[in-house]
Amino acid sequence: MPSRREQLLDAAIGVLGNQGSRALTHRAVDAAASMPFGSTANYYKSRDALISAVVERFAERDRIGWETITTFVRPANAAELAAGLIGYVQRALGPERAVTVARYGLFLEATLRPELRDPLAESARELRKWAATWLRQIGSADPDGDCAAVFDYLDGVILHQLAFDGQVGGDWQAAVERAVLRLVA
Repeated sequence: MPSRREQLLDAAIGVLGNQGSRALTHRAVDAAASMPFGSTANYYKSRDALISAVVERFAERDRIGWETITTFVRPANAAELAAGLIGYVQRALGPERAVTVARYGLFLEATLRPELRDPLAESARELRKWAATWLRQIGSADPDGDCAAVFDYLDGVILHQLAFDGQVGGDWQAAVERAVLRLVA
């Protein structure tokens, strides 16, 4: 059972992902969390404090999510890795869409608030370490470099799919598969 703090932060992520950064207010988070007015403000006195806490919550959720993923996904070759990454993108665009939109909202927020960059970057580095292990296992000559290329490419695919809803870019699944196969060939 999530703590009250986690419930508020998860609600804030939902507000950010479903309504955008302008809608992220203490009152909106209270309503989304079905908590009394003032609950969010009791924990986070300012909007900046709330956003900083949301970034920390993202890092927690990402760590837990990737720990789970790595117990199930153990690619033996590039084709299996591509299939796992396609599944990751499908989840990011489907059931986790609001979380994905919130993530990109935080990335944009970090362009204006430099203090958010370090925690977001640290979380990204941790995730890339796990993914680099997969690349190492399937024989990549440069697992860290290939991992950066794959993750940056997937970020672009996800962003375009979110923004254009499939109207730009064609068959992204086939493109991801080709990119991964080329990269580790």
